[in-house]
Amino acid sequence: MKQNTPITIVGGGLAGLAAANALKRFGIAAEVYEAASELGEIGAAVNVSPNATKALQAMGLGEKIQAAGDLGAGMYSRNMQTGEPIEFDDLKKEPLRWGAPHYIFHRADLIGVLASSLDPASIHLGHRLVSITEQADWVALKFANGVTRNAEFVIGADGVRSVLRRALYGDDNPTYTGQMVWRALLKGGIVPPETLEPNGHIQWLGPGCHFIAYFIRGGEFVNIVTQEDTDNWVEEGWSTLGNPDEMRKSFPNPEPRLAKILSLITECSKWGLFTRTIAENWGRGRIQLIGDAAHAMLPNAGQGACQAFEDAYILARWLGAEDDPIEAFRNFRRIRIPRVHAVQRFSIAAARFKHMRDAARQKALIEGGRGSVRGDASWIRAFDPVAEWNQEPIVPAIEIPEFDGRIARH
Repeated sequence: MKQNTPITIVGGGLAGLAAANALKRFGIAAEVYEAASELGEIGAAVNVSPNATKALQAMGLGEKIQAAGDLGAGMYSRNMQTGEPIEFDDLKKEPLRWGAPHYIFHRADLIGVLASSLDPASIHLGHRLVSITEQADWVALKFANGVTRNAEFVIGADGVRSVLRRALYGDDNPTYTGQMVWRALLKGGIVPPETLEPNGHIQWLGPGCHFIAYFIRGGEFVNIVTQEDTDNWVEEGWSTLGNPDEMRKSFPNPEPRLAKILSLITECSKWGLFTRTIAENWGRGRIQLIGDAAHAMLPNAGQGACQAFEDAYILARWLGAEDDPIEAFRNFRRIRIPRVHAVQRFSIAAARFKHMRDAARQKALIEGGRGSVRGDASWIRAFDPVAEWNQEPIVPAIEIPEFDGRIARH
């Protein structure tokens, strides 16, 4: 596209800021409009697997993410009640195997990295989108503060409750999946190191739930995120203040290491997990959706942010290659939709395996090579968005197993 044609990005979270960085790499100007009064994201940590690391490196952020992130050691899984080892996903070999490392960031640090490479004047805070009007040659964006902008082309990166998506497709609101998460952040110094042995990144699995705890920011904090099957979600909000005692009751009869970590929690939040039916409604005409606005997914594969980073780089690459941005948007969707749909299905399948209520059967499936807590994610991690940006993706057939517990809706 013409390099003097600006792109308007709605949403200044991980997806939107990554898109602005990627566009900058290809000489395309971008203006970011964010609803919040300051940049930031709810939540404490984000994992970036090698496929997404490559996208960030290609945006020119390699040195910055290396300085801000911790190298992932891998997840060591235990039985929630007995502490018995279940499985280990070793990430230390990722750079040799896939050509890039797996990083773990404090979310605020990663937002800071993405914002630091952009012109502050191009980031407009306090602009909450309320409506759009599509015209032949532009899209009129109206914000709650009274500002109206006529944009030639728009990237919607405004999250799972996207205003742009609702404007395009009506009330296809995200639906509650039957699963919720608890989140907490502990100071690393108060957590006994032996609770997170042997590698500082532990996942406990129980019937219908799992609990993950790991060090971030060089051990300054321990990030905690859990997930459980429950229909008891009545709050309107995406994230609400939680009760630590209520959180502890969600994990009965924990083994001693997990019990110790639970005892240290004094503040927490709870989130309902929402997603949409897997669909191809990713944009039309002059508007292209990316990240959660296009394809909200369960977090079990750790790919929500990663797929947004792939989106950002590949979309910018197509816009740099095509004279017509609308054609670039079409090609982006043609290339991205099959891969992202496969990742969405993989995330659903991973949740079901993790939450099996028959621990003995789960163990037998793992030992027999017929199942895995992490699933075979090699096809996700091996993807190179720089080399394969314009190639039809090769994805496996993902079966969503019917195990013996309550199954998340999708």
